[in-house]
Amino acid sequence: MIEGISEAVIQRPPEAIIDFVTDLHRYKLADRKIGRVLGMRREGDRIWMRHDGKLRGLPGPPVTLEMTILGRHAVRYRSLRSFPACLFLTFEGGFDLDETAVGTRVVHTERFRFFAPWRWVMDPFLREWLARDVREEMGRLKTLIEAEHLARPAQRAFPMNNAKPAP
Repeated sequence: MIEGISEAVIQRPPEAIIDFVTDLHRYKLADRKIGRVLGMRREGDRIWMRHDGKLRGLPGPPVTLEMTILGRHAVRYRSLRSFPACLFLTFEGGFDLDETAVGTRVVHTERFRFFAPWRWVMDPFLREWLARDVREEMGRLKTLIEAEHLARPAQRAFPMNNAKPAP
């Protein structure tokens, strides 16, 4: 198993972060591993997605995942058994959110489990890259969510200098 973990404080409420990470079309701007979005379906706090992508520049098979929103405090996802990805790997991860006075502390985790014989090559090939990629992804996530918010200042959740939002 290989794992990437990173955290950032994002000056937005948990709901804005959850809205962003559960919209694959928007989230792929932060997560460059995601390629074409092949499908999305939502039922309440559960979302099913299918997409293709790349790991360290190598194209991979389309994957299907289930994402679950756990209130305002977490989002979890896991790959579902789908062909041909089920021959190579499974993955899981999520976002833990903790609202603070200066923003929302977000901890993002990604775990990949490659099956033999793939893991003997992929684990060492991707281990350091994944750790770095998740750190960079969190930097992009923070920038994108905060910039999206600045484009719509009337919806500011953490006003700067105690200023009132514009009417």
